[in-house]
Amino acid sequence: TLFYSNIEGMFGFGKKKKKEVESPDYRKEEKKEEKEYKLLVIDSDNADWYSIFKDVKCADGSHILVDKTRWENMVVSADGNTPIVYMKPNLKPMQGTNEHIFRQFSPDFVLVRKLVRGLSSEEDYTNALYGLMFANIPAVNTLQSIHMCLERPLVYAELNKIKKKYGKEKFPLISMNYYSHYNAMLFTPEMPVVVKVGYAEAGYGKMKFENSNDLQDFKGVVALHKDYVTIESFITNREYDLRIQKIGDNYRAYKRISANWKGNVGSSVLEEIPMTEEYLFWAQQAGLLFGGIDILTVDAIYSQGQHYILEINDTASGFYGPNEKEDREHVRDLVVSRINSLLVPSLSSTSTSSS
Repeated sequence: TLFYSNIEGMFGFGKKKKKEVESPDYRKEEKKEEKEYKLLVIDSDNADWYSIFKDVKCADGSHILVDKTRWENMVVSADGNTPIVYMKPNLKPMQGTNEHIFRQFSPDFVLVRKLVRGLSSEEDYTNALYGLMFANIPAVNTLQSIHMCLERPLVYAELNKIKKKYGKEKFPLISMNYYSHYNAMLFTPEMPVVVKVGYAEAGYGKMKFENSNDLQDFKGVVALHKDYVTIESFITNREYDLRIQKIGDNYRAYKRISANWKGNVGSSVLEEIPMTEEYLFWAQQAGLLFGGIDILTVDAIYSQGQHYILEINDTASGFYGPNEKEDREHVRDLVVSRINSLLVPSLSSTSTSSS
């Protein structure tokens, strides 16, 4: 078809007369007639999900067949029920997989561990996300929650509902102002403030201002773009940062001390600390957003006896090195649980009838 020809031209399918491959069958010893669920993992090149899911079986005895790619290496076609994901070779393919070749894959389930958008318009892969959503493919995190978490104002609005429901003492979300355009920035919080431009994460698009004159100058820079702006008070005398991690029903708490006011920039000291009822409450409440968020982190700071919740990060939240393997196993167990409840016939019908 014309569509497939265009895909060939964009991604290189058909340029070489290689055997067409639909999935990276890294379990050659298994019988082909065995039932399996196809899992698409969207993650970085060095993330080895193949070994994590190897020999894992679902409740009906089915294996999980894994293929992994990055957002920038895939395009999606869907008919409302079944997506076809066309993938380019990964830059650093994992040995023993088919990541080194052009291939196509029709997943039954998706695990997303990469941000859908980068800093530039060329790094915006929401169209691929829409394709998976169009086909109603189940995922961790849910595709609907990933879509909603793309924009800071939408996430903050939901967090603010929790604050209003339980009070600032129990859910100490920092106050924030929103401005749709630069010329809406007429009234701002008292200085010093932190200004965040658009949806950028990981410390990008974020600046601290000590006085209104500097902020006024910055408005001229914002005027060159069409991004919205959010402004929150800068918390002085910060003692440390907190990150509360949620993976399904598994929780961790971390404390970070950094000399940079952007805690994730420069060198810092990170340590795992005991989980408290307060931290657990934050993560559990955030996990209820947008119909449920399985993987998330709550970022907060502690200053002069008070906590301030800054934001949440969703499906692409990074894992702390010493705990990374165990956390990935928690993710694996979560994915298997979701496949069992949503896709395995006997269990999914039971779940539906009991709901």
